[in-house]
Amino acid sequence: MKVFRIPFILALSLLPLPIFAENNRFGVPDSADIRKSISDSWFEQSLDVVRHNRTELRSNSVGQLFQVRLEETRDVFSVIVAPETELSVDLYTKEGVERRQVSEYPADAAGSWILLRDSSSGKPLKVRYYFAGDSSVYVQFSPSGNKSLADYVIDGSFAAKGVPVGVSFDYFYTASLQSVLSLTEKSLPWHYADIHPEQYHGNLVMVAQIEKNLSRIKPAKDACYNEFGKPIYISTGKEREVDVEDAQKNILTMNHSGFLKWIVDGTITPLTGGSTYRDPLLRPTVQPSPLGIAGIKSQTESLYHSLDWTRNLAAARLSVQARRNYLYEDTGVDVKIEPFSAEVTEKGITSVAGYIKNSGYEIKYLKPLLYVLGVTEPDYYYLAAIRRTVHPADGSPEFKVFDSSAAIFPYFDKNGQFGCTVFENGQELTLAQFVKKYPDCFVHLTRVLSTDRFSPL
Repeated sequence: MKVFRIPFILALSLLPLPIFAENNRFGVPDSADIRKSISDSWFEQSLDVVRHNRTELRSNSVGQLFQVRLEETRDVFSVIVAPETELSVDLYTKEGVERRQVSEYPADAAGSWILLRDSSSGKPLKVRYYFAGDSSVYVQFSPSGNKSLADYVIDGSFAAKGVPVGVSFDYFYTASLQSVLSLTEKSLPWHYADIHPEQYHGNLVMVAQIEKNLSRIKPAKDACYNEFGKPIYISTGKEREVDVEDAQKNILTMNHSGFLKWIVDGTITPLTGGSTYRDPLLRPTVQPSPLGIAGIKSQTESLYHSLDWTRNLAAARLSVQARRNYLYEDTGVDVKIEPFSAEVTEKGITSVAGYIKNSGYEIKYLKPLLYVLGVTEPDYYYLAAIRRTVHPADGSPEFKVFDSSAAIFPYFDKNGQFGCTVFENGQELTLAQFVKKYPDCFVHLTRVLSTDRFSPL
């Protein structure tokens, strides 16, 4: 978080200015006319000359204020043209709390434009356009002879990389965002920017209802509720006893699998009056080789429990939705998309493995993946089966096991900001907390239709 040199400031919230540009479809401020007037003094000069330029405030043709400034790192210097953004600030004084508006010019705000150049040679490296409510999403262009190369970046992953564009690099010094859109409309995945916040109503209703019920959820091993709402053991299907006090307080006891069943059942009950059966949820969806480690281990251990459970739950929900009984393999509920070709890391740009059958995705790619899914599948939430690697203490070969699960609800707010709520075993997590909890794990996703008719047990 940035530190603001204003005394007694303890609470901050970012608010966009009330005026918007009218010359691009995203409605974000555009600095093209400003950049035309400063190109020679800010973009073409050496670093020593640019250092002598004072930070400037300039208005575009529709009166929107931008700041032009220089920022430096060890190897790169950047010329930033950033739109004015207002921060709503709570100022704590002896007289009480006073709300004030403070102007800021974030380099990654929607409407910001950045030119990056090499500090030693002065060579131009990239031009970057920010256009989304989420600052991790942008397009950038780099020089390539008499042409340019374009990248579309989502949270450090490339939805498009090195796409040839038939204009010289200096074209982007003064090109408007709308000109860039027109130039690359068919070559870059701009549909990932087509965000409609009203489409996430089902997800948000479910999130709100689950949050209201979390205080009723109590973790218990091997526990769920059957189609009649009776407490049973997942492993045997037999009824289990619950604490009398818990029953009186309407406390529900379940493990991570039972929790996901409770969520999905809350979407099925309003349609059928009943809930899912336990036995079909345990149906195997993977047949490992009997000669491999997984096949041998599977004879004594349940290596694919949460993968089978989430797949079969998603199939059950689809069956109710379609009014036809589907087995998992006939549903297409698995998420298998591969929207990224590479990522930005500390070691440079590296390739992305993408989806792996019966394993899913590396968890470090989960945020950009869910961003894309949130844009392209706004009516769905996702059941996540987590696969971890077990390293036996006795030195025997390591093996993989699906033994945890969660429900993930992506959405975009009214400002186009991406958000994601994760529920696991009766607990609510941020996506960042979830990813941090399972480092080096894989996550397999199955899609489930959300609904505003959500009535959990």
